[in-house]
Amino acid sequence: MKKRWLSALVVLAVAGVGSVGSTALGEGEIRVFLGGERVATNLPASSAEPLEEVINSMGGFVDYDEHTGKLEIIKPNVNILVLEGIQQTRNKTIVFSNPVKGYSDKDVPRTFNVFVEVDEAPVAKDLRMRVELIAPDGKTVDRGKEWKYSTQNANSFYFSEPFVSTKLDKYGTYKVQVLMKYDHAKDYIVVGENTFTVGR
Repeated sequence: MKKRWLSALVVLAVAGVGSVGSTALGEGEIRVFLGGERVATNLPASSAEPLEEVINSMGGFVDYDEHTGKLEIIKPNVNILVLEGIQQTRNKTIVFSNPVKGYSDKDVPRTFNVFVEVDEAPVAKDLRMRVELIAPDGKTVDRGKEWKYSTQNANSFYFSEPFVSTKLDKYGTYKVQVLMKYDHAKDYIVVGENTFTVGR
């Protein structure tokens, strides 16, 4: 995963979003960190916004301090399972049954569960998440409830979202996307995705 992020930063530098020696006279520089490790330096401060857009599109967040020039990339690790059943026993053990790979016929109401495990979530007082089911044509079929967390003390958690009698009326690949935003951000960012197919 880290290699993918580093590759994206190299592409940005080559494309001119920022490169060594390209800072304008008097313009500050950005130092980019991922997981506490410096991955890029000498990017012009004006590249902070385009860099944030690219990082958001890859499922990450940016914590940028204009005064110090430090831009920290925060990439939550998200694991998504699409299953026919999820149960929790008395001793808190979670039991998964029948992973969903796909369905042969459309227009049949389907019931399934989405299990989401999140590690390395951004530290926030108000972290919000939701699960969306996207049809092959890109339209939203169904949307789960909005989950709210405080990750100030712990940034790993899990939840499950049921989709009950969901009508899948198109053949093709459906996407199960996990979206996240925190604190005062207005837009959700897709931080994870899984897929299944309808049809042969």
